Amino acid sequence: MSYSAEQINEFSNLKNPGKIGTLHLPHRVLMGSMHLGLEAEPEVFQRLVAFYEERAKGGAALMITGGVAVLPEGGGDHMFCLTDSEHDFFLAELVQRIHQVGGKVAMQLFHSGRYAFSKETGMPSYAPSAIASNWTRETPVEMSIDDIQRTIQAFASGALKAKKWGYDAIEVMGSEGYLLNEFLSPLTNHRKDEYGGSLAGRMRISLEVVRAIREQVGENFPLIFRMSGLDCMPGSTNPDETLEFAKCLEMAGVDALNIGIGWHESQVPTVAAVVPRAAFSTVAASIKEVVNIPILVANRVNTPEVAEHILSQGWADFIAPARPWLADAEFANKALSQQRQLLNVCVACNQACLDHTMAQPPQPVSCMVNPRTGAESLYPIIFAQKKKKIAVIGGGPAGLEAARAAASRGHQVVLFERQAQLGGQFRLAARVPGKEEFYETLRYFEHVLQQLHVEVRLSHNVHASELTSFDAVIVATGVHPRIPSIPGVELPHVVTYPEVLTGQVILGKRLLVLGTGGIGCDVTKYLLETAAPPAEVSRFAKQYDVTEVSVPVQRTITLVSRSDKWATGIGKTTRWIVRRELNRPELKLVKQFQPLEIRETGLWGQTPEGEKLLEADQIILCTGQETSSFDVEVLAKRIPIFRVGGAKDASQLNAVRAMREAFEAAYAL
Repeated sequence: MSYSAEQINEFSNLKNPGKIGTLHLPHRVLMGSMHLGLEAEPEVFQRLVAFYEERAKGGAALMITGGVAVLPEGGGDHMFCLTDSEHDFFLAELVQRIHQVGGKVAMQLFHSGRYAFSKETGMPSYAPSAIASNWTRETPVEMSIDDIQRTIQAFASGALKAKKWGYDAIEVMGSEGYLLNEFLSPLTNHRKDEYGGSLAGRMRISLEVVRAIREQVGENFPLIFRMSGLDCMPGSTNPDETLEFAKCLEMAGVDALNIGIGWHESQVPTVAAVVPRAAFSTVAASIKEVVNIPILVANRVNTPEVAEHILSQGWADFIAPARPWLADAEFANKALSQQRQLLNVCVACNQACLDHTMAQPPQPVSCMVNPRTGAESLYPIIFAQKKKKIAVIGGGPAGLEAARAAASRGHQVVLFERQAQLGGQFRLAARVPGKEEFYETLRYFEHVLQQLHVEVRLSHNVHASELTSFDAVIVATGVHPRIPSIPGVELPHVVTYPEVLTGQVILGKRLLVLGTGGIGCDVTKYLLETAAPPAEVSRFAKQYDVTEVSVPVQRTITLVSRSDKWATGIGKTTRWIVRRELNRPELKLVKQFQPLEIRETGLWGQTPEGEKLLEADQIILCTGQETSSFDVEVLAKRIPIFRVGGAKDASQLNAVRAMREAFEAAYAL
């Protein structure tokens, strides 16, 4: 997509007021539902409240809570349940606290169906049919007619509770492979009674839920239904059925449709960084053509210009992203007040959000690029009692966050970076196809540090003697590639991953990547993608039938793992995507290979079948990282020294840990 300067500066469609049923909203930027891992935990309730309060102050026209289970078997760990009287106080208090700061909030009514984990609920999962879930590895109990009627009434009574407590609307979860979506899909609904078979039978429970809710709350209480626009599951609900379902939901009394995409079991990425921005927005557009109620859209809508484009094309009426609000609590305010350059954009890494949500047991959600997320009450935005002069050594992700956090607390900060550019490992990561969003993070830091008057000294190899006038030093010098002790590693055809990603070396034709962790997989993808012509060249070749210009460079790649595993250290929600992307004929994966010697002709090593040579004319080392040392111990007796990220510990390092440690160090000043 391309966007005009007028769209980027004005965002006129996003600014327009709108309505969902009787609910008047000041603009078109909503916050979608997401579990935070803080729900149903009384001891951290204030953290939950503070999270929502900040997003309300940040301009969200309407926020949708994480799913609130209508029945205990449809819930799970860290989830409110409407049948648990102990949760009533917290659900009622939450809406009142949000209203006190001027926010509006909808409660999402939720039932996991066969996606419920029995070890979390203490009871079996229930579904339309007893079909095993690839997600939970469990087989659910097939619901009886009594079970179905009990569930319908649970949705209705839950909606009435939400109305009595003062919620501004409700959303019924009928997407992402959860219970109501399971009834709609022929993959998971093999019933022979009135709740199965034809589309009319499969959508019956959803329509009865909507009608039962209407009987309880009346015609004027706003009701949003989150329906699946595309299951991304072969053999599931087809497009014609989806459109018919949307029309029937409108007739049953729904005020707006929030369009979900994909199931947890789907083999199509839906929210990861490899998904292009707004990739599924035309799915919502097709549904909008057949109904007369507002359409909400979310997947990979992470910037205001993308959102503006969707609205200007008439594809949807509101945007309701979730994770962009983790990255920046002021997503709407910044989008609507021409502060785009100060917007901390979600990079769709999944590392501190979905990887936490999907953990067993679930962990509290945070955000890689915004470590304060989920801990707002623990780290209030207030100036430090005493203004200090702080030196930050290193301009990678940890150093950038340390400088930002310290300056935001009123400290005078000087950031030293030995390279000519800020960014460190993020600048390398941004060169990997599918990770270009990291450039957004670098853009954000460059602007916010300027706004906070941080002095940035580039191309500066700082010496400890220059730091004697500072009150504290944060060492964020990061890491450098680990060079393994293999004979021949000094040969000229052996290079490191930064040399490849920065274009310092001319690539060979037969490449061997040693190391299959996250870096090794990233480098391999870079090598595969850069061998192919850019997408615009391929489009040009196809349009004018000049196929010769779209032929990829002939390049073979061998990816070598010492163990029998690969793609280790990558989060659960993205590992499968990486493995699938690297399943290509031009890539050879070799496992259980112990390197013995690097030779001019390749890598000699031990395999279970004996010693062999892997031929290559270039060997790329992705064999881990080591701490980039910076000696300031001479100052330690006089000045507090904080080491963060790779400078503290290079083992099992990731950006989430590095930026969190930097943030915490800045708050400890």
